[in-house]
Amino acid sequence: MAWTLGFVGCGVMAEVMIAGILDEGLLEPAQIIASNRRESRGAELQSRYGIRTTTANLDVVTGSDMTVLSVKPQTLAKVLAELRDSVPENSLVLSIVAGASMRVLRDGLSHSRVARCMPNLPCRIREGMTVWAAPDGLTPGDEARVEQVLGVMGGVIRVPDEAHVNMATAVNGTGPAIVAQFVKAMLEAAAYIGESRSVAKETVLATMVGTAKMLQDSDVHVASLIDEVTSPGGTTSRALQVLKQGRFSAVLTDSIDAAYERTQALGEQLEREIDAAPSTES
Repeated sequence: MAWTLGFVGCGVMAEVMIAGILDEGLLEPAQIIASNRRESRGAELQSRYGIRTTTANLDVVTGSDMTVLSVKPQTLAKVLAELRDSVPENSLVLSIVAGASMRVLRDGLSHSRVARCMPNLPCRIREGMTVWAAPDGLTPGDEARVEQVLGVMGGVIRVPDEAHVNMATAVNGTGPAIVAQFVKAMLEAAAYIGESRSVAKETVLATMVGTAKMLQDSDVHVASLIDEVTSPGGTTSRALQVLKQGRFSAVLTDSIDAAYERTQALGEQLEREIDAAPSTES
């Protein structure tokens, strides 16, 4: 059955989804509509992908079977107020807005059929991971559409409780930056001991990718992998001891926890904004 997908906000992640959907043949360009306040951005996407674009968010939600909310958290309350009571009863709204709870979405839109997700940066090359959640009551068709749309960007995991989406925001969403920071530190360490930059980049990245694939493609536990490469009194043993002295694991835990706390704070702020918004009821 033909259906229409809308995007309220068409930044980088929305474009990634649009490109993947079209490349996979999930939808035709005419079945996708996206809104952006800047006409130039809409014209860019229309030229590049052949989709329909508009500057009016209402045109998107009223003309779509499923709408992806992909705006910044700072503008979400305003957008929800604009769209309130306008989402068709049978339409599904999927949010990729960090921290925005399903209560915020339901109350802000006055619409019950909502879901939320958190993709991460590698979705840009379709090697990402997206975690999503939705309340009970979604139809099998709704669930299939969400899985299809998110699946064009990489792996997809549905979790039973939206609290896990907040956790994924801290781990899955923040993770690429932390991994990149680790790679940067490895490259700096390689330069410190005199390894050339070209060799360091190739070996560090190959080590990262290879180690990840070993853990991903087998049942080996991460602790077992560490034991395999660590000989008593050897080079790895010495390196790991220095990491422990520097509280490597503790600092990493603190950084993830800080991201998690910030995610929760964003959600609480959005809930306060929604609660403070004037009611449209007479």
